Amino acid sequence: MKTLVNILLLISCLGCSSPSSPKTQAMPKNLEESISYLKNGWTSSELNSFKTKSEQKAVAEAHFGAGLWIRNNWIRGDRNVPLAKYFRSLGINHPDDMSSIILTSLHRRLNNKKIGVDEQVEEHKVYWKTLKECQEKIALIGVKNYNRFKEGDHISIYMHIDNTDGSRNAVVLSCPNVYWKFDPQTDLLIKGTIEKKYNINAPSNVFFRVKINSANRNDTDILMQKIKIGEDIDFSLTGLTVE
Repeated sequence: MKTLVNILLLISCLGCSSPSSPKTQAMPKNLEESISYLKNGWTSSELNSFKTKSEQKAVAEAHFGAGLWIRNNWIRGDRNVPLAKYFRSLGINHPDDMSSIILTSLHRRLNNKKIGVDEQVEEHKVYWKTLKECQEKIALIGVKNYNRFKEGDHISIYMHIDNTDGSRNAVVLSCPNVYWKFDPQTDLLIKGTIEKKYNINAPSNVFFRVKINSANRNDTDILMQKIKIGEDIDFSLTGLTVE
């Protein structure tokens, strides 16, 4: 996943126009056949609309349209074993990555650009490697914070503010983009008392139940909840900034 902002932006694209599902053809077994399939299946108008957008915009807007069609009809549920095996032989395992490479390659072919399969594959591998390293790091920090506090301790919690929908919501950022600098003018500082320490399903999945004693802002939801001073709230320590 990626951050709350990214999720909201993707959801907002559900209504965006995207090319229609390709007409029935023999299922493609590799990237070249996938490109040909889409070129033959889309109308000239759809191909031109996709071609004339920037690569990033074209692929992003098609993610829940043609991209979803590709994932549901070619990739998920072993519907197209040869194509899935082709991508896995390149080290690509996630359906989103497979559809992204197909759509990116189509856009580049339509614009007479080098497809750069190896470069695309490497970008996806780097992303997942970076994500894994980030998740391991913040999980370790969370466990360290869990061990250095005890029930009854006072704690300060620093939270980033997301206001993309016009309201203020305190959030915990997700990997790989978890680093930010606290701004006392805009971000949220909560001071409270640890009521309970616990984990769920794994020793690294740790939580504090905190009684809110004070906050520097009273106009901010916490993790999309309206919280009042004196109430308890449960915090995952993964990615949470505390002292």
